[in-house]
Amino acid sequence: MKNDTKTNLKEMIELIQKQELLLPDFQRGFVWDIEMQQRLVASVLTKMPIGSILVLEADTEDFGCRILGRKDEVDTSGGNRNVNVLLDGQQRMTALANVFSNQLFYDYSGSGKLMTDYRRLISVDLQNRFFLRIPSVENLDEKEDWFHLKELQFAMTSPESDVPEFLTGDIREDIVYFSYDEKTQEVYAPHAEKPQNIGNFCLKEDYYYIPLFLLINNRKGDSSNETRLKNILKDIVTRVVRYRIEKEFDILTTESQKQEFVNKYIEDDYKGEIIKAEKVDRSELEESWISMGETHWADKMKQYLTCCISNLDLHQIVVSKSDRNRAIDIYENLNIGGISLSTFELVLAKAAKKKLASNKNLFDLIVDDIQRTKKYDEKIVPDRMKKYYKCFIDTIGMYSASDRLGCFDEKKNQLNKKYTDIFLNVLSLICYVPDYQKNRVELSYIKRDKILSLTSDEICNNYGKACKGIDRACFFLQVRCGIRKIQEINYNLMLVLLGYILSNDSFYENENIINILEAWYWCSIFSGRYDKDQSENIIEDINHVLSIIKNPEDKNWIQDMKKNVFHMQGFSDKETLLMKTSVIPKAVVRKTLCQFYLAETYTDLMTDAEIQVFSDVCDKLEEHHIVPVGTLDSTYKGMEKKRRDDKKNVFNSPLNFIYITKDSNQKISNHQVEYYVKYCNDNSVYDLHIDINGKKEINEPNLAEILEKRFGSVKADVEKRVNMYL
Repeated sequence: MKNDTKTNLKEMIELIQKQELLLPDFQRGFVWDIEMQQRLVASVLTKMPIGSILVLEADTEDFGCRILGRKDEVDTSGGNRNVNVLLDGQQRMTALANVFSNQLFYDYSGSGKLMTDYRRLISVDLQNRFFLRIPSVENLDEKEDWFHLKELQFAMTSPESDVPEFLTGDIREDIVYFSYDEKTQEVYAPHAEKPQNIGNFCLKEDYYYIPLFLLINNRKGDSSNETRLKNILKDIVTRVVRYRIEKEFDILTTESQKQEFVNKYIEDDYKGEIIKAEKVDRSELEESWISMGETHWADKMKQYLTCCISNLDLHQIVVSKSDRNRAIDIYENLNIGGISLSTFELVLAKAAKKKLASNKNLFDLIVDDIQRTKKYDEKIVPDRMKKYYKCFIDTIGMYSASDRLGCFDEKKNQLNKKYTDIFLNVLSLICYVPDYQKNRVELSYIKRDKILSLTSDEICNNYGKACKGIDRACFFLQVRCGIRKIQEINYNLMLVLLGYILSNDSFYENENIINILEAWYWCSIFSGRYDKDQSENIIEDINHVLSIIKNPEDKNWIQDMKKNVFHMQGFSDKETLLMKTSVIPKAVVRKTLCQFYLAETYTDLMTDAEIQVFSDVCDKLEEHHIVPVGTLDSTYKGMEKKRRDDKKNVFNSPLNFIYITKDSNQKISNHQVEYYVKYCNDNSVYDLHIDINGKKEINEPNLAEILEKRFGSVKADVEKRVNMYL
């Protein structure tokens, strides 16, 4: 390859097919959403600059490599060979290959066919077909005719050199896509049995759809895509000609009018036998007009689209062959040029300097760890959860807590952003304080500079321990704290503390330490410990936990924190939670209260479902007002929606929420309070402290009274739990 300001996508696709343009295996997955892909395509079709790519000339021995857009690793067993490695520009090149070709579906086994197993794609977001939508002839008078379809005279005289009159914003909405999967029968799916029928799909009443993925043939010497695209464009021309003849020519009554029509729209070179014996031959008119339209519109439209991708305004920066370390340094230093690379990506790149287990990259090894089933120490499971956990394990066998919490999205082939941030912090702490000594953990250790200072050896030798600690922490949060998904974790840094502490096997196996961690967890949140200065406080708390592990009697710090549980002014105190101040309670209090009682376990309000993290309904639980709006008096119910949604109203107090099933939610709906109390499970009403004091009608003042009483009960429940472990 050579440095150039222009890129021929067809040539790039050929390099990909020959496995001469590859991705280093430390690159992240495909993360561009549909809108970003549409923006890129709009820029291509308006001949706008679309940035740059960085390519390194290398040997297959320098990196583990994989195919663009695919999970497939490249087989290097045939010996070392020269390749081009795409260091930066993966998202852009993957999108271009997916939109303008069938390259991502190419079967590299040698069959020359397209694959049908879409699980081999790196992201489900690539299972889309893109089209350029243009108004049908019936709608051309009402829509922008950017390509001059109605006149069948293409908008640009020289499509290869002329720039269009439209801008990206003008056609972005006309870059449309259709999704598919392995079961899709639509003709635009790569595995479609009769893809030649796509012509019928592309000609709709309102719009015509030009399939952009037909612009590049599947392989060299195969012109089937080009032929199908040409036929679709010809069919569009035919539709236009026939419509215009019907609407404009057929209404003419005299031969002179018809001849005038021919002279107006048909060029001399195409008139041929249209006019015979002073009469216009309608079929000859149609045939000649179609032929002229093919030349002046269809062929030029194809020429224009082809030019857009064969002469991309995409700058290539090609670095000459170098060794692995040199390549990684280049990649790491891209940030200097303003290219945004995440800390996690840079750590993956640094790890690529070392050969890891099974020749896999660090990303894949982390995913393997998340998906691997484990056996957890049952000492972590509290008594209230033991029967549910046993039933769950008896049913499914071993499982992975981090996988169940959604730390990895298999469809998108992406690690959850929370997980990667937590992983980096836990990894860094393990590397800098491997002996878990108190008062040695520093704030700088979870900062970017220190993380990026980790050596390849440190990363590769300790990543497994970090994964183990985080997975154990996920299990802890699941069985003790009512956390169902990683997104529900209210403060990410709390998982850093848990992951670091539980990465130590002796700490993990010590039930007293586990109990201290749960006491710390509830005290920290309900005291407002992490409402401010989270980074500083988490480092302080890690050192406190390490101190109490060395000296179990050293509990003053957590006892002091406990004093602020439901007493932190402006955060968790009674006045704030009852909406009696100008401060709107933060969502974290509402969410954690719901999670606390989920961890306690209870029976659903109006069904027999057990509300706990291993239940079948767990993932579908809904936050619901304990006292629903229908139970309020007519004055309140008659208020405008704006008032009902007022976050400062006592109705929206964090104390008025709990998890219930969808079935219960529908049954409760907005029924009156008599119905609500009569049909709820008595034990649930008691366990959740739903006490309406016999009131038949509830207004704002007595709702505040009900919630004030519940505040006292909730506070007592949390304190009881904490005291049990201290």
